Amino acid sequence: MLRLLVPLFVLLFARAASAQCLGDGVQLFPTPGAIIPINSRFLLEGVGTARESVVSLVGKKLRLVSDSHEVEVKAQRGWESSLGRATIVLKVSGKLEPDKRYSLRIDEVLPNVALLNGKGAALPEWYTGKGADTQAPRWQKRPAVSEGILRRTPQGTTRFVRLNLSLREESPAYLVVKLEPRRPGPSVQQYVVPVVNNTAFIGHEACSGTFAMEDGRSYRARIEAFDAAGHNAPAVPPVDFEAPADYSAP
Repeated sequence: MLRLLVPLFVLLFARAASAQCLGDGVQLFPTPGAIIPINSRFLLEGVGTARESVVSLVGKKLRLVSDSHEVEVKAQRGWESSLGRATIVLKVSGKLEPDKRYSLRIDEVLPNVALLNGKGAALPEWYTGKGADTQAPRWQKRPAVSEGILRRTPQGTTRFVRLNLSLREESPAYLVVKLEPRRPGPSVQQYVVPVVNNTAFIGHEACSGTFAMEDGRSYRARIEAFDAAGHNAPAVPPVDFEAPADYSAP
């Protein structure tokens, strides 16, 4: 199948929030507060000054606790971004119990770390559903670039491309993206991005990000989709696009 280079509509006046720096701390997938299957695994991302602390957890064990059950979670190597981020995989030893609220005791291994997507909670928590996720996700709409977002601020440049997609999957899902230039230049990058409301973003804010991209350079994204239990969707063709560029700049 012929894969066409996708021209992007550049949003030079994206909303201000898209240009703000995320800050130093950790994020988790699935997003704290979500309902998860009893065979879920987790992703822990370190941002900014928390990056190296998260990487140092590889090989160590954490605790996931409810009011009546406790399991060990082993930290495994994941992915590293050149833009101040790193994500590790947290694999549960065994299965969680259904209809429970579990908390991940990150305070025991990362004291005083900021939880960036915890909705104000001190510890990340999730609610288990009725059972395990045994089905792999299926594509209903393959990933396609819908727009580019570019904003320049005194802090730096925010640059993203937005992927629209649809998966037949009840559990939270994420993408592992391998990004390579279509002509000789920057090195190949590989990182993970969550799927939220059938959307995923590739790129960077002013202070950190998942992927470095240059003005107007052509890229090819090879995309794999996974659910919270680690099942992967069928392979799809790569997506070609041009990074957003500010052609109005002098």
